[in-house]
Amino acid sequence: MHILIIEDEKRNFNRLKRLLEEIDGTFRIDGPLASIVEAVEWLQAHPAPELIFADIRLSDGLSFDVLRRTAVPSPVIFTTAYDEYAIQAFKYNSFDYLLKPVKADELAAAMEKVRRASSPQTNGEDVQVKDISHIALDERNTLLCLNNGTSETVPYSLDELESQLNPDVFFRANRQYLIHIDSILSINNWFNSRLKIRLKKYPDVEIIVSRERAAELKGWLDR
Repeated sequence: MHILIIEDEKRNFNRLKRLLEEIDGTFRIDGPLASIVEAVEWLQAHPAPELIFADIRLSDGLSFDVLRRTAVPSPVIFTTAYDEYAIQAFKYNSFDYLLKPVKADELAAAMEKVRRASSPQTNGEDVQVKDISHIALDERNTLLCLNNGTSETVPYSLDELESQLNPDVFFRANRQYLIHIDSILSINNWFNSRLKIRLKKYPDVEIIVSRERAAELKGWLDR
């Protein structure tokens, strides 16, 4: 895994790098990038890393500005000594928010969350989250329904997948469906204040959202 660390204190970078290497010695780690300017220039000049660790307070501002300027698609784990940015962090593809000093067990749990969310195991092969249109419960099987029209059975419950996937990207429409935000074709009013969702790659699938969850869906789309 290719990891980029945005951090303005070399001591914190060295500690995080050491902890990551203890988790997996094959990680390729770049950094530290100590400022907004430096981080923006790096991300514009290099392919997006598979994961970013970002200290929130940098020498010239907040790392949120880096993500706004580059629109980098990489998952982000924020590290900070301050907890007042937690809610704001989840607007920026945040998979976790670790308070400094970062603890080894919390870091390991965060890395496992990223690994499982980005590459669910299906029949021995990796499926990337970006390839998923929606996730459906079909009788007792959980299916990853992909944008290419195929589906894969996975050994996880819908509840387990919901807890692992980025809530900014996936919405639990009802007991049967988790949907990717980019897969939505249309949302229409339905009977009894419910909503009906249709999907881009699966036009025959109609997903009904209850009146109770309709307001939550609208709030999710407005993030």
